[in-house]
Amino acid sequence: MSKTQAISPVTLTREELYALVWAEPMSHLCKRFGISDQGLAKICKRLDVPRPRQGHWNKIAAGKATETILLPPAKDRVEQSAAIRPSVPQDDPPPETKQKLDEARSNIGHVQIAERLLKPHPIIAGWIATRDRQVKARERDYRRGSSHAFVRAFTDQERRRLRLLDGLIKALEANGASVTKGERRQLAAKSGGETIEFQLRIKLRQVRRPVNDTDPSWMRRSGESHVLELQETEAQLLEIDNYLPDGLRRTWQDTRTKSLETMMDDIAATMLAAFPLLAEQRKKREEAERQRIANEQRRYELEQQRKLERNRFRRFLEHADHWREADLARQFTAAMRATITDAGETIDGRSAAEWLDWADAYANKLDPLSDPRRVFVSVAEVHNWTYRD
Repeated sequence: MSKTQAISPVTLTREELYALVWAEPMSHLCKRFGISDQGLAKICKRLDVPRPRQGHWNKIAAGKATETILLPPAKDRVEQSAAIRPSVPQDDPPPETKQKLDEARSNIGHVQIAERLLKPHPIIAGWIATRDRQVKARERDYRRGSSHAFVRAFTDQERRRLRLLDGLIKALEANGASVTKGERRQLAAKSGGETIEFQLRIKLRQVRRPVNDTDPSWMRRSGESHVLELQETEAQLLEIDNYLPDGLRRTWQDTRTKSLETMMDDIAATMLAAFPLLAEQRKKREEAERQRIANEQRRYELEQQRKLERNRFRRFLEHADHWREADLARQFTAAMRATITDAGETIDGRSAAEWLDWADAYANKLDPLSDPRRVFVSVAEVHNWTYRD
């Protein structure tokens, strides 16, 4: 059994997420959901939910006034809700997940991380070439007196990041996956129609420092003695941006006892194990969607059939009303024949006897029993759109 308490997935609307984000700090809230603060920030961005500005909670703690950003109306194509699933894996993954992980670990072997990038992967080589061109261009601009002259070469941290990514990409591609990069250097591994987006970045931490003379003038005039800012740490963090099946990790980072180099086997195995699991989940979703559509179609057809039956019976009752009216008209005509004393009296060119004959003829024409087959022919001609009310 799991030694840690499982965090259940939760679905929140934009309004619910907005209320939570402004009720407590993101650093506290993300722990309740079992995801990173960056993951929660991405969900807020996807749902167009504004977050408190930097220093908001410090001002509240100090009893100072703060600004609350109202939730804007939902824009077109903005999601109205989000399912938040914990990224922290459970100690005991489901049997199917464990089987896929074991298979991936046995297939992938060991991920080699080069000490020097002598033959980098084309993606990594492209990044290095781009940075080298930028550095040379900026140095040339600097000599010409440009004020936008500084672009630094790769730091040791960045070179380590490139080596880690190089080893991971090569391991994934050696096991049948393909890796592509986006415009902002985000990476995506693809296999079997599934895509896993991931990133490796330097871990940042929030630190509190005094305001100094190098800070912008508006910051010095604000009256704050300290500000919060993000600073790079020595640790690096690898994140998978997709939601993965239960039991699979989504984040790895350097710790005091373990480096990411020793975790690369597990990272690659997790991604390779996720592909077939994601494909199976997609098939189940597609089958569930097909079943939903089929059920909706059956419900629609049944409702249309019930509507047709109602309309046909409505037409049948109309014939019953005509029969009742015809019978009433004939009774009334017979009563008038017995009452009229001068049947030859002319009214509008017709005698009373002729008017009575006209009423009998019209009643017989109205009476559906004069031709019972006509009733069912009329009923059969009814369709779902015969009556608009």
